[in-house]
Amino acid sequence: MTQGKRILSNIVPVLIAAIVCDVAVTDPSTGKNNLIGVFDRVHVGTFPTSRQVSLYMRITDAEGYYRTEVRYVQVGSGKVIAKADAELQSKDKLQSMNVIIHFPPLPIPQEGRYEFQIWANDIFLGSTYIDTIKMKQKT
Repeated sequence: MTQGKRILSNIVPVLIAAIVCDVAVTDPSTGKNNLIGVFDRVHVGTFPTSRQVSLYMRITDAEGYYRTEVRYVQVGSGKVIAKADAELQSKDKLQSMNVIIHFPPLPIPQEGRYEFQIWANDIFLGSTYIDTIKMKQKT
């Protein structure tokens, strides 16, 4: 398979971590990643709503060129609500890669589980999720 002039790697990378947070940033002086507001549960007053999130991923055992895709999926229906695409290049299989994706406000149509499915070269690597819960009204 080729993507333009690039040949897609046939080495399957390993997803070490996938973490949803409010903000993920790389410190320019140290190169360290800072994850602020890590969560897996969102309490919502009314549906539908939306939420801006960042997704941090750590990938290892990758070598070569990869087309990656993150699918934001409503688990109950299986509906893909949003996608993010990226290209990754790794020259050394022994070096891990940190990938940060900043999503615009993602739709949350109803209460339930929403999954971030991570794919590389059309191979499923793993996922993480958020659960959305309707807040109880105070009486």
